[in-house]
Amino acid sequence: MSVPPTGRVGVPSWRALRSALPRPRLSALLDRGSALSMVFAPAGFGKRTLVASWLNAGGAPDRSVLWVPPLPDDATEDAVWTAILDCCRRAGPAVPDATADPRDDLLRGLASSDTPIVLVLSGIAVSTGRILIAPLLDLLDACPAVDVIVCMQGSTSALLDITARGIDCTFVSADDLAFTRDETAELFRINGITLHDAVLGDLHDALGGVPTLVSGAVAVVRNRPGSRTGPHVLSDPGLAALVDRYVTARLARLTPDARAFALSIAAARNITPEDAVALTGREDAGRLLVQLEAVGLMVGTFGFGPPTWWWPNAVRDRILLVSHREKPGHVDELLGRLALIDMDAGRPATAALYAAESGNWTLAADIVDRSWVDMASNQFGELVRVMRALPDEVLVDYPGLRAGRALVTMIDDHPLLWEQLVDDPATLTVPDHPVDAINHLYVATAQTIALRRAGNITEAAVRTRQFEPFVAGLLARQPAALGEQLPLLRTQWALTQQLAGNLPEATTVFRRAYQNGVSYELGFVARQSADGSALGWALAGDNTRVREWLDRARRYNGTRSWPGGTKVSGRVAEVLQHLDVLDLEAAKEPLELLGRPNVHEELWAFVAYAHSLYALSAHDAYAGLTWLHQAVAGHADRHTPGAFSRVLLTAAEVDLQLALGNGNLARATVDEDPSDHPFLVVANARIELLTGHPELASKMLKRISWTDCGYPRAHLEALLIEAAAQVDRDGHDAAVRAWTRARMLSVRLVNRRAFTMLPQRYLEILVAWSGIPVPGGPVESVFTDAVARVELSPREAGVLVLLARGSTLGEIAKELYVSPNTVKTQLRSIYRKLGVHTRFEAVGRARELRLLPTTDRT
Repeated sequence: MSVPPTGRVGVPSWRALRSALPRPRLSALLDRGSALSMVFAPAGFGKRTLVASWLNAGGAPDRSVLWVPPLPDDATEDAVWTAILDCCRRAGPAVPDATADPRDDLLRGLASSDTPIVLVLSGIAVSTGRILIAPLLDLLDACPAVDVIVCMQGSTSALLDITARGIDCTFVSADDLAFTRDETAELFRINGITLHDAVLGDLHDALGGVPTLVSGAVAVVRNRPGSRTGPHVLSDPGLAALVDRYVTARLARLTPDARAFALSIAAARNITPEDAVALTGREDAGRLLVQLEAVGLMVGTFGFGPPTWWWPNAVRDRILLVSHREKPGHVDELLGRLALIDMDAGRPATAALYAAESGNWTLAADIVDRSWVDMASNQFGELVRVMRALPDEVLVDYPGLRAGRALVTMIDDHPLLWEQLVDDPATLTVPDHPVDAINHLYVATAQTIALRRAGNITEAAVRTRQFEPFVAGLLARQPAALGEQLPLLRTQWALTQQLAGNLPEATTVFRRAYQNGVSYELGFVARQSADGSALGWALAGDNTRVREWLDRARRYNGTRSWPGGTKVSGRVAEVLQHLDVLDLEAAKEPLELLGRPNVHEELWAFVAYAHSLYALSAHDAYAGLTWLHQAVAGHADRHTPGAFSRVLLTAAEVDLQLALGNGNLARATVDEDPSDHPFLVVANARIELLTGHPELASKMLKRISWTDCGYPRAHLEALLIEAAAQVDRDGHDAAVRAWTRARMLSVRLVNRRAFTMLPQRYLEILVAWSGIPVPGGPVESVFTDAVARVELSPREAGVLVLLARGSTLGEIAKELYVSPNTVKTQLRSIYRKLGVHTRFEAVGRARELRLLPTTDRT
């Protein structure tokens, strides 16, 4: 038999491939070039799309490719070999007629070939695949130049036989092929659709990541713009119709016997063959589960435990509706049995879901009440679904759950968020009112979270400050009153204080939450509290403490986080720590993982701050400024007075503007948010130093008692600015004293970046005067030696304002009670300072530099 020359025979190039989502994590698996790659999943999971996209993008370079089209479900082994032979005949030179044994023909031809070949079997039924695995392994043993990729419609335990042969194999399963949440978001994004995070999460959970369903949902939302935001996506009739068509078509492909089996097990969220036998009495349940997977209704998972099949949520919901209609009463009875089975087996999350689905609300509430912390730690998505489903009238007897629902589901219009609380909460800590006291704390916490999410961060912080004394009084009388839920509450209190800029207070509460989390073995609380503490210390500037808390957080890296939790605090802390030692390369990875904060990210300002400082340190201030402005614009509802974001990002913008030489814009930026916060005092002083006013810089720095301010990073930068200001004022001894103190503090804080915040000439002079070098060696300043700043006299500013209003020269003279010649003189001075020649240019340039009052710039 002739072997085809180098080429790609039969590889499809469907139109859909051009718009297919790039999936580098899966392409990397195929790039391994294993002798056998098994891509196995139900119909609708994009197996052929993945392999075709990979090949069309240059996968398997320098190899011939033989793409064998999908074969019928009842194809025999001989039919497979014949199909491959037919593909070879279409590929090139003449191939001898097949003998009575097409497998032998194929083996003889391929074994004698030196041409590297990738053979793709693009569609094999599970029944065929089960009997084909052993012969394929024989082929690979006999033909070292051949690699095989098999796309199989489902999974089988026979796959485990492959590893026993010692042949290099790559498995790509349904779990791999299912779209991740990020991939789902990316598919919507490239189609011009941005969904709210909560909606995206619900949509992804409902569709189970099934590529066909997710792609169909994109088309539905794209054609119905009104459903793109809020909860409307999930209730969109077009989405319901999509799932209905999907399920109806797949049920129709089943035999009546298999269809009845599907409806009888619809209540089970996931099921093993043994479970299915127990529930249905069918000894052939395993075979029937394979059929349900093959048509795309269920997904099989094979690992170290028994094979398990599960329904995508949206598919299960639809199957349940059909089962309710065709087998009244059966589903509710089965759900009740499953709830009790899972509760006895120690699976409270699924037990509560089954109880809620069966309408047994009291049982569901009891399960959640007893297992709330366990569910929050390990099954948060299931907890949220149950909490949303529980009726208000049931929760009357469960005050903790009632407030807990508002806490974990963040239902913005929940009536609990607007309840009037007791005027004097201290009265609730007496022993006669334990339930009232705990309920008060839950409700008050939920209300403060709602306040901060709405941008009222100052008020939220003020209210939150009352909680620790309240808890101390309650625990003094009843030590076990709050138990495992206290650390969960404390993480929220600490976050509120951190967002308000009360870093010392936030760090104290984070530490208590961490200690509680360790005591109660709540790994996710311990990790998030440690990350929060690390961020607090990173913002303050003590990198020794940052490392300590990041190390503590890493002990719990394997724990699950709450929905949307992406370790933002810890990653920002990592970035700031690496930047302080000028290790920009190490800062890249956590910075890339942070990405661009979504509209709901409460820690968005800290992410923007990290990106801004990285851009400044990398001498790319323009990119940093652009990034910062986009972040602020996307979170304007949270960038409110009282939010720490105002201080943090104003200070960052001042430094970026100074690095670009924009002295006037730096001054206008800091004037928009006047504050005596140490960060802004340092920013103010740096403006005066770099624009030629060292005496003003020194005067501003005296506003703060730096040793007591709680911000050692700001203290370090203030010492360096003072040292530089004394250089300009010929204060040799004072400059050396400030430099020496700064040098000692920088070593304790592990901070070299602060030295890049002085222009190079100051660094050189201070090193020469003191004989003390920059710790760790010379650094490169992010600023030039001087920054230009246009300064107008009060009279010139008045002329400019009238000029911007369109006043004539005579009108200006009359308004200011001066002669026209005086106005002309002042105009010439204004033009010279602004570097312009006409009144129109002067007004435009003044607006650029923000030299005009706000009313005259709009």
